[in-house]
Amino acid sequence: MKNHHQFTAPVIALAISATFSLTAYAQDDAEYRIRELENKVQQLIQQRVEQDKQIDILTKELVGIGNQVSQAKVAKSEEKGSSKGNPIYGGFKDGLTFEDGTGNWKLQLNGRVQADYRNFSPDDWKADTFSIRRARLGGTFSFLKDFAVRVEGEYANTNDGSKGTTALTYGYLDYTRWSGAKIRVGQFKPFFGLERAQSTNFTDFAELSLTTNNGSIFNSTYDRGLMVYGDPLPWLNYNAYVVNGTGQNNDDVKDSKDIGARINANFAKFTDNKKLVLHAGTSASKGSIDFSSSTKSIKQATEGNGVEFFNVGSIINTSSTTDRSRFGVESAVAYGPVKLQAEYIKANFEGRQGTGLDNAFNNDIKTWYADINWLVTGESYADAYKSGVFGRINPKTNFDDKTGWGAFELGLRYSKFDASDFNSILASQTVNTSEADAWTAGAKWIFNPNARLVLNYVQTNFDDEILVNGKHDDKEQAVNLRAQYDF
Repeated sequence: MKNHHQFTAPVIALAISATFSLTAYAQDDAEYRIRELENKVQQLIQQRVEQDKQIDILTKELVGIGNQVSQAKVAKSEEKGSSKGNPIYGGFKDGLTFEDGTGNWKLQLNGRVQADYRNFSPDDWKADTFSIRRARLGGTFSFLKDFAVRVEGEYANTNDGSKGTTALTYGYLDYTRWSGAKIRVGQFKPFFGLERAQSTNFTDFAELSLTTNNGSIFNSTYDRGLMVYGDPLPWLNYNAYVVNGTGQNNDDVKDSKDIGARINANFAKFTDNKKLVLHAGTSASKGSIDFSSSTKSIKQATEGNGVEFFNVGSIINTSSTTDRSRFGVESAVAYGPVKLQAEYIKANFEGRQGTGLDNAFNNDIKTWYADINWLVTGESYADAYKSGVFGRINPKTNFDDKTGWGAFELGLRYSKFDASDFNSILASQTVNTSEADAWTAGAKWIFNPNARLVLNYVQTNFDDEILVNGKHDDKEQAVNLRAQYDF
């Protein structure tokens, strides 16, 4: 027992000693780690101070650069007068546009090319041809928010300008302060009827109908004068004008003027249907056809832009005038992808062929058309209707090399021309016939809002056989193919 106690005591002493040693070691290690963390914190604080100094230096440099830029802008502004140094923004939407950030000015460039191929039967009447129907370039400059100037030139001249010579189409100044009473002065298109009020970029067929194309009813598309127009109500549109009546690029040689007006309404605005158009309108004008040129005749060509089948010759003499008054009604019903459209126009001509009273005449020309069009791909005509006309069709998907095919449209039109009142005058003239009608079948591929391909077949039937280039026939057949791009 004595030996056992002697062995136990040293062991206990050794254990106590080891315990105190471990405790002291743990305390030393904790203190060391605390000192390490304190050193790291001090290092981070010093780094942050250095970073703050760098940020302060960079900030001062940025301020200096900003002051230099401001001084440069001031100098540039002084060099350019009233310029505020705003950036100029460019974009493309129905034309190439440029404008500044103030909204004080905007420049929109527009152009179009209509490249045609025409095939006619009988072949003896008119040659098949490749043709540039229209090639135009121009622009509209809006300034001071209420003013706009438009100038456009025609480079594909065969009618109003000589070949190879640019002719002015639009050249006018607009004042647009009031949406219900805008003012236009210069050379422009006087709006009469529905087809003629539309841009030729967006007509249903390649050419206008016998009712509204250039000929006996309308001798010229453009004229010079003054017009007031606008949308006084969301569903109402109108225009009233006073023009020379002498046509495109001609000043007047007489005191009398052509006075006319058009008013139309879209009654679909009284419904909640956004896909519906219920258009009705009327137009009237009164003036004379005493042109400044030597060609003072009443004549008409076919709807396919082919042979001239009606011409009463030079019925005007220098000692008298031929008064012309026109009246027309128009209508259109569109629901979704289907549109029905029709017009009737009567023109009265009063004058005399010579100096004697026995040669006096008071005759009418009556014309009308009706057509139906269907957007096979489902676009809505209501989306293209604004201010009394139908405009640009935007396909649901543009044509590309993946899945888009653009929009497809099919159409059929019938038009009638009746100048039988002139038969007594025609008996003594070298003329063809006074009555005709035409059927036009059309297909249109709209690749995107700006590009399209149009194919039309037109058959014009004459009341009497006509003689052209030694060939008699009672009808003309024409195929018109048009590739068009506009912006």
